[in-house]
Amino acid sequence: MKIITTSQFSTTTAIAQVNNDGRLTFDLSIQQTTANQNYRILINDSGQILLDPFTNIPEQERWLWQNPDALASLQRGIQQAASDDLQDLGSFAKYADLDLDD
Repeated sequence: MKIITTSQFSTTTAIAQVNNDGRLTFDLSIQQTTANQNYRILINDSGQILLDPFTNIPEQERWLWQNPDALASLQRGIQQAASDDLQDLGSFAKYADLDLDD
């Protein structure tokens, strides 16, 4: 399948059709997709469809992505751990049975 690039979008020679169940199916194997990829479907006034890949973020983790300082701190910690830039604080076993109020 040949890809013709225009601007930031690529046009393929493949054609997709809506079946009797109202489902639109087509082969994305020519693109850089992975199994179970999620897409937002955007449709403009002309009926053009844009598939926008996205990743679902659990509600309980969304705060992190909305807090640039916390996200930067987490990324810094991940980089430090990857480069073995760690400080041993000893065992935290004495806190294992500690009752915490929610």
